[in-house]
Amino acid sequence: MTVYKGKASNLKGTSLVMLGFIAMILIIYFFTERGFLPWFFIISLALMCIPVYGGMILKITMDEKKVVIRRPLSWKTLKLSQIAFCAVHDIGEGKSTLFVFVKYKWGNDYRIKGVKSTMSYDEIIKALKKGGRIQDLKVNFNKAVKVPVSLVENGDELKERILDCVEGHHFNAVNN
Repeated sequence: MTVYKGKASNLKGTSLVMLGFIAMILIIYFFTERGFLPWFFIISLALMCIPVYGGMILKITMDEKKVVIRRPLSWKTLKLSQIAFCAVHDIGEGKSTLFVFVKYKWGNDYRIKGVKSTMSYDEIIKALKKGGRIQDLKVNFNKAVKVPVSLVENGDELKERILDCVEGHHFNAVNN
């Protein structure tokens, strides 16, 4: 099991922003009169805490079967065998995010979360095996699992390892 620790500079920045939001929420709650405007600011600040928390990565661990993304109060486990495909969003300067699309069981066949298609996962694999082009495929990146590889140390190595594992699973699925 390989452990990729979160960057200390990223954790410091996101922690300070989160504490600032919480402090402003408490100040508004305890030191203002109740009304529309204070409640609007409290709710707005609370909603801004959600993406800040998403950027707080303590560590990402990876072994032969799974990837675990750990945040301060939660974690997300991705089984490498359940990954349908990945997309890399490269921001530049070594900063990138890995979008992971997971397959799940729907009735008797498999579907891909975040991908709308009239074909099932097995039919898509068969079309790829024959070398055909997949028609009417719509991808929703908001439903993909985001792996922020740039927020950990040695993120490029982690990205390459995940992509290599997914490529190995696809090679086995297409050739079997």
